[in-house]
Amino acid sequence: MSKSALRRFVAETVAPIATATILVGTATSAFGHGSLASPPSRIYLGWQGDLQNPAEPAIAAAISVGGTQPFYDWNEVVNFHPGDALYQSTIDYTQKIPDGRIASAGNDKYAGLDLVRDDWPAAPIASGPFTLEWFATTPHNPNVFRVWITTPDWNPNQPLRWGQLEELATGAPTLLEDTYEIPTTIPSRTGRHAIVVIWQRLDPAGEGFYAVSDVDFGNCDERCDCPGDLTLDGQVNGADLGLLLGSWGNAGGDVDSDGDTDGADLGLMLGSWGACGPDCDGDGITDVEEIAAGAADCDHDGIPDECADLPDCDGDGIPDPCAIAQGLVEDCDTNLIPDLCEMEIGDADGDGRLDVCELDGFLHRWRVIDQWSGGFVAELDVINDSGQCLKGWEVLFSPVGFEVTGSWNGRLAPSDSDQVRLVNETWNADLCSGKALTIGLQCEGDPSEPPEFLLNGSATSPAP
Repeated sequence: MSKSALRRFVAETVAPIATATILVGTATSAFGHGSLASPPSRIYLGWQGDLQNPAEPAIAAAISVGGTQPFYDWNEVVNFHPGDALYQSTIDYTQKIPDGRIASAGNDKYAGLDLVRDDWPAAPIASGPFTLEWFATTPHNPNVFRVWITTPDWNPNQPLRWGQLEELATGAPTLLEDTYEIPTTIPSRTGRHAIVVIWQRLDPAGEGFYAVSDVDFGNCDERCDCPGDLTLDGQVNGADLGLLLGSWGNAGGDVDSDGDTDGADLGLMLGSWGACGPDCDGDGITDVEEIAAGAADCDHDGIPDECADLPDCDGDGIPDPCAIAQGLVEDCDTNLIPDLCEMEIGDADGDGRLDVCELDGFLHRWRVIDQWSGGFVAELDVINDSGQCLKGWEVLFSPVGFEVTGSWNGRLAPSDSDQVRLVNETWNADLCSGKALTIGLQCEGDPSEPPEFLLNGSATSPAP
């Protein structure tokens, strides 16, 4: 399904977002970090619509369960799985999130997203190569995306269960401004289905952000791309012809979907005789068949890698997208170019890490603006003089002798017990070079300046 079709679906499904935009300013903001935008998730569609007068019955029903606040906090559908990167990359979610609670990530706040209904807005989609788009209000690296689709026997009148979800392979994601693009291959389905995506952050807190998108394949399966292939073996041949002739006069060999098997069906079949679909190497076996049989397609474009002109910057025989997807090389800036191939021009200080991934020029200023017995209020200025524009930010520090109990202009987020973690609000996510922001902190204990601050993983220096 084309991106234009998906955009039309969103435009026709949701009301203009002006009302929602105005109301967000008065609602409690979330510290969350994004959701699936293509195909759009349940919560993303609801957030873009008119939450005071929802046009979609399913959205209205979800609001009746939990109110409108969950949709204002559309980018906070999160659960936590602390651990190391290996564990977080391979989490067995069947042991973490119960059946029937997958859309809400097990959070009561978002229980409305778990409602079993057949009228959730569903985006049109087709099987084959597809690029998922995750809109990230705060991009995070390192991370891993995992993707599932409901099995052929599922229907929208059933709750989402792990036993009826098929995990899909994905290629290496790319980050374009505030959107992660995740290539995958959508298997054949008919009718309505659901796609589940979990964006797992690889960090001590183990944040994982959940999204469920409803999609509609229509009444097609593989035969829609190759209507003469009645046996669904990737070939239109004598076996299909035998089925058609044996069904003459009834619907058993109906190729043109008119309810009957006749001369028109025979003409269509003979016109598509041979391999069904592209065959890049001309061996009589379609690309789809070769990939299904194990041919590599690491970028999930539907073309076997041996036929594709994929870059291999280091000449090791492994295409760059494959090496990145398999974790053989680092790609810290998520541009599908291995870091080792950019070192010559991208590592000015020669420390073995790309400069763009270890920004410097961040400054901080700490001051106490009010104090009383047992507590105080502090302000933290964060200044970006790095020459780069941050699309989402995170500040870390370890308090000494005090505890942070509240904040403004930055949201307190879960972290290690001895560490304070502040992330951007939705409205102040961009922090470009030459700009500064002031975060307010309410604290209990004795005032003291933390020894170190980290902004997006890079140490800051005291501002003059």
